[in-house]
Amino acid sequence: MTTPLELVVLDMAGTTVLDDGVVEQAFQRAAERTGVADRMPWDEALDYVRVTMGQSKIDVFTHLSGGDAEAAARATAAFEGAYAEIVSEQGVSEIPGAADAIQGLKDSGLKVVLTQTSSVHAVAVAGDTVSDVESGRRAGAGFVAGVLTGAHDRPALSAAGADAVLSDVTALRGVLAQRDLLPLVATS
Repeated sequence: MTTPLELVVLDMAGTTVLDDGVVEQAFQRAAERTGVADRMPWDEALDYVRVTMGQSKIDVFTHLSGGDAEAAARATAAFEGAYAEIVSEQGVSEIPGAADAIQGLKDSGLKVVLTQTSSVHAVAVAGDTVSDVESGRRAGAGFVAGVLTGAHDRPALSAAGADAVLSDVTALRGVLAQRDLLPLVATS
């Protein structure tokens, strides 16, 4: 007997919303603004972007920058800004029927999340129960936190395998930062 599903994770650009070249345009704007791909012809850089579509943006920019992590971080931040600009300028449209399909999944009792996550190891999970912590562990999440605002106490959450037990969810960002688990983004 198979385990019933509980969660559906859907990509956004090209899966639930029409891409119409927005991702490529955002890569190009970011490359132009940061010079991250200046070491190669743009056609070659764009081919690499197309081949690696769906992968972590920081990884793509790290390759384009010849391994320069700081340049890749600046370009990733520029990409995020450019993507938001383009969506604001051009709007975004759903893949025909995507909203109804998502609602149908939800109506079937499934939870649905939208992501562009590169790996389950790049996911943080936080919850207030032993079951939440165990579920994050079983799923292979890269970081699992217990929070003390609900059902279980610190010893129970720790025993279940939480990487950290927090007073509440507001402490999550801080602990992720302390452990260098936040994405590299430009601060300027």
